[in-house]
Amino acid sequence: MSDIFKRMVELQHKFNEQTIPNYLEKNLNWNSAIIAESGELLDSLGYKWWKKQEPDMENVKVEAIDLLHFVISDILQLNYNYEKSLEASFIDETISEFEESFTSDIYEKEFEDEDLFGLVNILNYNEIPRFATLKIIFKKLDISNEDVYIAYITKNCLNKFRQDNGYKDGSYIKNWNGREDNIVAFEIANEWGADEELFEQLYLDLETYYKEEVLKQEPHLSNILDDINYIKSVDTEIGE
Repeated sequence: MSDIFKRMVELQHKFNEQTIPNYLEKNLNWNSAIIAESGELLDSLGYKWWKKQEPDMENVKVEAIDLLHFVISDILQLNYNYEKSLEASFIDETISEFEESFTSDIYEKEFEDEDLFGLVNILNYNEIPRFATLKIIFKKLDISNEDVYIAYITKNCLNKFRQDNGYKDGSYIKNWNGREDNIVAFEIANEWGADEELFEQLYLDLETYYKEEVLKQEPHLSNILDDINYIKSVDTEIGE
């Protein structure tokens, strides 16, 4: 796919807008989020040399994808702040930086001897373009650009699905018949692969699974949700 970078940037911008309207005007501190997420990655990697730890490499990969969400947001914010007075699109600039970093090897030789701990430190120093550093982290983890796309879309889609189904008010059910929702989401996404319509297809599949396999196990919640939907429909009719 040639537009995977464009797709990811646009989806991140859209999700940020849904979560925090006019988020770019609020100039949020994405750097703090990157630092916090880096800490979770380092915990999974096992940075505590003073005690015995077993790295959880699968979770390291998950945390690296979570980092990508915040790095995209950080670059969007930086380009927005810089280009306020220009005609250039901050979204297009972010897409261009993302694609260039992930399809070139400009920093590969410079960092070929760095381990994951060193690369995470570099990412947080922000001295090297963050997209480029993250690309090398993914390479160290044997995650291809297509794999990055699938994992990113899966997490982005699941985040939206959670928000749309009561994550903020606490009514969302995260445990899907003994498994976390993210495990089910990744299983479904891997069946689709790096499809251009992965986000839309996955969202529909999550919706069906949640309704048929999760809410049916919680009939009292299903009835509550039916009541909420009814009230919403009545309010809409009254508004018309």
